[in-house]
Amino acid sequence: MRAAFVSLLLSFASLATPTHARASADPALQPLESLVAAARAVAAEHTGRTSAPLEELEVRAPDPRVRLPACREALAGQLAPGTRSPTQLTVEVRCAQPAWRHYLAVRVRAVEHVVVAARPLARTHVIGPADLALAPRDVGRLPAGWFRSVEDAVGRVVTRPVGAGEALVPSATRVEPVVRRGQEVTVMARAGTLLVRTKGVALGDAGVSE
Repeated sequence: MRAAFVSLLLSFASLATPTHARASADPALQPLESLVAAARAVAAEHTGRTSAPLEELEVRAPDPRVRLPACREALAGQLAPGTRSPTQLTVEVRCAQPAWRHYLAVRVRAVEHVVVAARPLARTHVIGPADLALAPRDVGRLPAGWFRSVEDAVGRVVTRPVGAGEALVPSATRVEPVVRRGQEVTVMARAGTLLVRTKGVALGDAGVSE
């Protein structure tokens, strides 16, 4: 595993570091390009993209003011504790001699088919099947949550204008109420084979399954 990581690190370093940068670097300082290469190698190993194009693993460049002493051993790296997002990684790059560590953000390009607006959708519009389509999108650039199935979005109400081709997200829609506040409803409760049914009044608007 260690040998594979070092091989990846050397490969990415040769791709990411221009010749003139290597030649002009202060030998007493660790080249920042090597941090980027190490972070990319960790992300590639973690995501199984060891032969993926560089643009699929986008490493945020370190602050050019960072000054780290040159490492006397090969750099090591791992995902930082607490990293949960599959498309937004934080990588810890560290040196044993002298001891230091640095953190870099890596964005993983992940393309999936998601629900998009087939045409412009106005606020308060009730979404129908003809309003939607499936299209490939980089989900790492989408807001939290998105629809994978057209059926999941049909019948919802648009809460803000949505442009044609824009990925539809839950925050831009709401469930169409099937029960209104103050409406008389039937309340049922089941315990085993016992079913109790009574009348009640809805305390607020609610959609299906709410």
